[in-house]
Amino acid sequence: MRANNERGEGKLGSVVGLAFLVAVLWAGWNLIPVYYANYSMDDRLVELARVPKHRYSDAEVMRLLVKAAAEHNIEQYVNETTCRITTTEHRRTIACEYERKVSILPGWQRTFQFKLSADQPVI
Repeated sequence: MRANNERGEGKLGSVVGLAFLVAVLWAGWNLIPVYYANYSMDDRLVELARVPKHRYSDAEVMRLLVKAAAEHNIEQYVNETTCRITTTEHRRTIACEYERKVSILPGWQRTFQFKLSADQPVI
């Protein structure tokens, strides 16, 4: 049996739960675009590695790579200094490594290290 002064309300638990939910949504709002841009760029690297080597030189592929990075708003991370393109007789390899600092929650930042690579046969 409950005492007369107990009503079963959990106001503090509701506030803590709501604050936790807001923190998770805020972190997701900040992290999802970072990972989405990385995965989208990884797919684009595979497409660029497959372009014909006789029609596109490494310099032109790099120009297309920088253009694709600008489309994903990561041109400050993926550029000529962070990427390498190597074309041989039968293969083209594109490798990019970059770091991206993200504010996950107010007062909490983290630096993510991403490595993109594509190794495809060329025509």
